[in-house]
Amino acid sequence: MLLKTIATSTALLAYYATIHQASACIHGARAVETTSAAASTGEMFPQSIFGSEDPSDPGSLGYFVNHLCINVRNATESIDFYSKTFGFRHIFTLRVTEHFSISYMGHSHGGKNGTGYQSVAELNREKNNAQGYLELVSLSVPGWDLFASAKIPNTFAHIGLVVPDIEKTQKRLEDIGANIVKSFGEVPTIVGPVANATSLGDLSELDQSEIDAILAALIPSNTPLIWVADPDGNLIEIQGQDGFGVVN
Repeated sequence: MLLKTIATSTALLAYYATIHQASACIHGARAVETTSAAASTGEMFPQSIFGSEDPSDPGSLGYFVNHLCINVRNATESIDFYSKTFGFRHIFTLRVTEHFSISYMGHSHGGKNGTGYQSVAELNREKNNAQGYLELVSLSVPGWDLFASAKIPNTFAHIGLVVPDIEKTQKRLEDIGANIVKSFGEVPTIVGPVANATSLGDLSELDQSEIDAILAALIPSNTPLIWVADPDGNLIEIQGQDGFGVVN
């Protein structure tokens, strides 16, 4: 029993020493030499790799992450959760049809201690000039099964970027060889990866009149958008600074 306890304690000490070393690397302290090595390469682990000090590509000046979007089963339930649990403000819900809606939530962009209160009208007005918004897209029909991010496929929809000039961005993305799924000016469809990333993957439960209403609402606002896939196939929605913004 004593030997087992000593062995366990030794393993724990080794584990915490490794964690301490990784923490020291991250915070700039001098780390002790590790004893863990990869059998295939002989490299020592853990190791910290810091990014380059090179400035960003000048062509990306003004780009920023505006929102993250998730597909949800019940918009009301999700809005209530993110509001009560994390303090997100409900900015607007656009009920496109009886079964399809788009909601935006966000925090005030002043002081993070409660001193930077903004009205809903202000948050709505600044939607395309701010960061950290949450978009909730809901298609409420039977059989539209969504899985949490811990499962595949899942509820993650897309990352939303805002850029100063959408047409210049299209040209830049082409020049650098980005995987453009939908180009600026291309009319969106209700099939394919972009549809899947905006909760339109299965409209078979809706009648044609409601499908037509959804398309009539989304085509004008989505045609000017660019959609790009990252190396893992995750989609990034790109909209211009003067794009779809204030909801009346």
